[in-house]
Amino acid sequence: MSEVHVLTTGEAARYCGVNFRTVIRWIERGQLKAYKLPGRGDHRICVEDFVGFLRDNAMPVPPELAAASRKVLIVAKSPQLVAGRQALQQAGCDVELATDSFSAGALLVSGKPGLLVLDTNVEGIDGFQILDMIRSRSEFSALTVLLVSPEGDAEQQRWLDAGADAVIPANSEPAALVGRVNLMLDA
Repeated sequence: MSEVHVLTTGEAARYCGVNFRTVIRWIERGQLKAYKLPGRGDHRICVEDFVGFLRDNAMPVPPELAAASRKVLIVAKSPQLVAGRQALQQAGCDVELATDSFSAGALLVSGKPGLLVLDTNVEGIDGFQILDMIRSRSEFSALTVLLVSPEGDAEQQRWLDAGADAVIPANSEPAALVGRVNLMLDA
């Protein structure tokens, strides 16, 4: 099975039921993120960006493209979140695991996940600094962040104010993690 990573303006137009020139206008106005090919200057749209555009504009996401946006990056060392990784994979998510800030950054840029699960208990990782970096960069504007904080963390509201989309306790069962991730990816 071949996985689609980019779309032409014509393919995007067929998914939306519009003329390809409408898609080009969306790109030129900055509403839809795309890049130009050298030479003729044709546009190409990353599937993740197109799915984000569809969701932002309350348009239906085709099932074959929805699967491409189910990439999850987990930044954690705890055994519970590693078990959560297996549960997420069984639920149909494409899951990457990073145990340090360097590999997390590399996977964030290269993998283009739709959701980041960030464990605040990982030594050497400052969750507030990561949230600040993610929210200040336009290429991560569509990234959803689920923060895993210690039980009884008094800073839950501070995490949400810093840019986390949701916070769950670190001792959550894998099924609770899967349920929350599915809700966030399908929103």
